[in-house]
Amino acid sequence: MTGAGWTACTVVVDTDPEIAQDSPLPVACTLGPDDGRSRMLRWRRLHEAAGPVADLDAGRLEVRYQPGPGVWAELADLAAAEQTCCSFATWSVSEVEGQPVLRVVSPSGTPEAVAPIAALFGAT
Repeated sequence: MTGAGWTACTVVVDTDPEIAQDSPLPVACTLGPDDGRSRMLRWRRLHEAAGPVADLDAGRLEVRYQPGPGVWAELADLAAAEQTCCSFATWSVSEVEGQPVLRVVSPSGTPEAVAPIAALFGAT
């Protein structure tokens, strides 16, 4: 599903271990370099399996995934993990029209807070 406001997602993570280790994480992320690399690779695998599309609007990132085996569980696990390390934003997973949907919402009055996260999903 692409269209007005929606962009096909690409997670900006290189699978080359030397490059991926040096990939920058969003500024407020509390993960260490090794944990960050592992997490980014999990996101990449999910994106390759589930063809997501993203939309960013006024500090709210919404990413819709194609349903499939393990997609909901992995998305929920990743969102819960991200809520722990990137707690400045609210992370949630729901279902809309049969599709798993990730929402990442900025704190009130700071819509720019999720911009670095949205950029990782290809949404601007």
